[in-house]
Amino acid sequence: MTLKTRFAVVAFVVSMALGPAANGQPMNDGEACLEGSGKAVVDEAYCRRALSRRGLADVERAALLVARAGALANLDEVPGALTEITRALVLNPGSAKAYLLRALLIRDVEAKLRDLDRAVALNPYFTDALAHRGAAYLRQGDERAALADFDQALSIRPRSSLALFFKGVLRFKQARYGAAETLFRRVLALAPVQHPIAALWLAAAVGRQGHKTAPVMQPYLWWWESGVWPSPLMQLWSGALGSDAAGAAVLARNGDARAQGAFFLAQWHLAKGEGAAARNWLDRLRRHDAPWLLEVIAAGPTPSD
Repeated sequence: MTLKTRFAVVAFVVSMALGPAANGQPMNDGEACLEGSGKAVVDEAYCRRALSRRGLADVERAALLVARAGALANLDEVPGALTEITRALVLNPGSAKAYLLRALLIRDVEAKLRDLDRAVALNPYFTDALAHRGAAYLRQGDERAALADFDQALSIRPRSSLALFFKGVLRFKQARYGAAETLFRRVLALAPVQHPIAALWLAAAVGRQGHKTAPVMQPYLWWWESGVWPSPLMQLWSGALGSDAAGAAVLARNGDARAQGAFFLAQWHLAKGEGAAARNWLDRLRRHDAPWLLEVIAAGPTPSD
C-alpha cells in the first residue's frame, strides 16, 4: 500500500469513530472495533471478535466488516480488506463508507470514480468522499471538477482538513502559491498530526514565492527526530541540512518516499532558481510508477518552464 493510501485509510477509519464511551463505561468489542484505537492489530482483533457474535443485524455486521477492512488495509492486507468490503455491501448495499474505503484501495481510475460516485449519491453530505472524488478528478486532469468537489465538501464542513489539503495541492499545481500557502496553514492549524506532510507542502509554497522558509518550518521540526523520514527534507527547508546530504537521504529511500523526496527537493531547487537541478529531480519523480501520489500529480506529466 502506498504511503498516501495508508494515510487515506487511517483518516477514513478515524472518521468512523463513535466518540468516547459514555460516562466512562468500558466498551464492548463492537464499540471498540468501530471506535478504533489507531493500532491496526488491536482494531482488527476487536472487529474479528465482534463479528463472531451471533444474531447481529445485517447493518450492524456490515459496519463491523467495513471497520475490520480498514484495519486490514492498514496492516497491508488489501485482498482481505476488499473481501470484507464485498461481504459488507452484500449485507448493506447502502453503505457509503464501504464504497469510499474500496475506492481508496483499488487502483483503476474509472472504478475508483464509480465507487466514489456511489458514496456521494448515497450520502451527498459525505465530505471525505467528496474530497477523495475531487482528488480523483485532479489525477485525471479535470481541475474544474476537482475544485467543485473540494468547494462542495468545504461548504458542508468548512473545517474539513482533507478537502483543504487536497485543494492546497490543486492550487500549488496551478502555481497559485499564495493561495496554497493559506490552505496548508489552515490544514496544519486544524489537524497537524493527521496531515504532517502538509508542513513540507507549506514550505514549498512559501519558498516558491521567494520567501524564507526556515521560520515557517520551525514549529514543526519537533515532529521528526533526526533520521526519521522525512526529517532530512524538514532539515533542508529549515536550513539545517544541505541539498547534497538531503539528496543522498532521498536516494537511500525506496518507492513512494523516494518519489516524494524528489518532488520536495525539486521545489527547493526551483525556489533557489536552480532549474537544472530541479529538472533532474523532477525527471526521477516522473519515472516513479505511482500515478495517485499527490506529488506526481502536482509535478504534472512534463517538465514545466
